Amino acid sequence: MSRLTDLLDKTQTSSPGIGFAASRQAAATPDIAVIGRVSATELAEDSALADSPVDALLVTLDASDSSAASRVGDALKDRLWGARVGSASAEDAMALNDAGCDFIVFDPEGTAAAVLNDDALGKVIAVGFDEPEFDEDEARAIRTLDIDCALLTPTDGLLPLTVQKLLTIQKMRGIVRKRAIMNVPAETGKSELETLRNTGVAAIAVSLAEVGEDIQRIKDDIANLPRRKSQSTRGANTPRVGFGGGSASVEDFDEDDE
Repeated sequence: MSRLTDLLDKTQTSSPGIGFAASRQAAATPDIAVIGRVSATELAEDSALADSPVDALLVTLDASDSSAASRVGDALKDRLWGARVGSASAEDAMALNDAGCDFIVFDPEGTAAAVLNDDALGKVIAVGFDEPEFDEDEARAIRTLDIDCALLTPTDGLLPLTVQKLLTIQKMRGIVRKRAIMNVPAETGKSELETLRNTGVAAIAVSLAEVGEDIQRIKDDIANLPRRKSQSTRGANTPRVGFGGGSASVEDFDEDDE
């Protein structure tokens, strides 16, 4: 399993605990993972970005630069990192894996289907909110493909975060039924982070160039979020709608597809 998917599963299965051991475990596993977005060029120009206090780094690679992956791998040897590519071939996936890349974020149109056969890399499909709605057959096909996560990007921006946007987020999560990573702006605050967590978002991705030193504020906000409500607190008949506290598990989705 990809280290990223393992991390996201831990964030989404953590539950309120009791006692010192539970407190230590909660401190080690954030409610929402933070992924720092950075380009290979930005990383080369500012080596300090490699030490950003994030759970993972997502590096945008230039398709015309064949050596970019190896340079990024050298710069991030001790970090959990993934590559953002517009399209990818099986050879590209192999080169990324050799460079130490843990996961790949790709657009579906130009990415070779063979990439999904690479068990060494976590697979993240990029989904924009302006894309045409999938019919049920297409939705079923996405759910059954060997894809680990979905990177969701609201084209009109996440903020202000309205109920309508939450409905859209839930609709997109319902279509792909994968662990959800949300692209967010640097100014995303604690209240929005709590709402995204409660909605079932497993991770956020934020531009390190835009957020700067405020990335630590985001990490602190997540660490200080109110505890998740237990299922009993919410009510035994509360519907479960996907990954998240009190949400459906991967097995629940598999049963739906049978």
